[in-house]
Amino acid sequence: MNMIKKFQSVYFKVSMCVRGVLGLPAQTRKDIQIFKGIFEDFSGKKINIFEWGSGFSSIYFSEYLRKRNVEFQWHSIDNNKTWHEKVLLMLKKRGLNAYVQLYLKEFLSFWEKPEWRWKNIPPPCGMFRPKSESERSYVSFPKSLNKKFDVIIIDARFRRHCLRIAKEVLSPQGVVVMHDAQKKHYHSGLELFQYGKFFETGEWYPFQEIPNKVWVGSMGNKRIYDALRFFNSA
Repeated sequence: MNMIKKFQSVYFKVSMCVRGVLGLPAQTRKDIQIFKGIFEDFSGKKINIFEWGSGFSSIYFSEYLRKRNVEFQWHSIDNNKTWHEKVLLMLKKRGLNAYVQLYLKEFLSFWEKPEWRWKNIPPPCGMFRPKSESERSYVSFPKSLNKKFDVIIIDARFRRHCLRIAKEVLSPQGVVVMHDAQKKHYHSGLELFQYGKFFETGEWYPFQEIPNKVWVGSMGNKRIYDALRFFNSA
């Protein structure tokens, strides 16, 4: 690992600690504004939300919605038991249990697996596809909840596979949001949605080669892009 990557790794760890203390998500300022813009567009009705990848954003945006007296139900799943328990504890401390339901399907992330090699970034396409029962259950989990979701957030493992499930459980006017969408190996599956647009959201860490992007897609809600018209699309 060269010096820049070492610096970025240290910066990431420190930044995550600081954001945890401050209650901020691991997102750029524009990322946060886009998510808020999407939630605002659904205000006035109960919002059903599903998220692959629990974290600080689950807490931050749940608190944001609660403070604005928006009726919502947030479902979020993760694959790491230690992280899952940490997020669960933070939710309890903030009294968000009635709004946010956390789930766990435990399996190793790709960088923890024996076949992972740091030099292969991104890993060869398909190398770490969902293979185990737990991995497949993680991807398909929202189908087990037997409901349609207004906002679906994809911000963790198996994003290409999650996109396909997202289409099945999305409400007619629902919106899918993919974080870190600047990574091209995530783009397979975006064509499944009738509408889709990338938004540039800036750099999250020093010496970042490619600026962050958020992708917002829908099957029937073209209006959402009017709500986000103040942001530069890519």
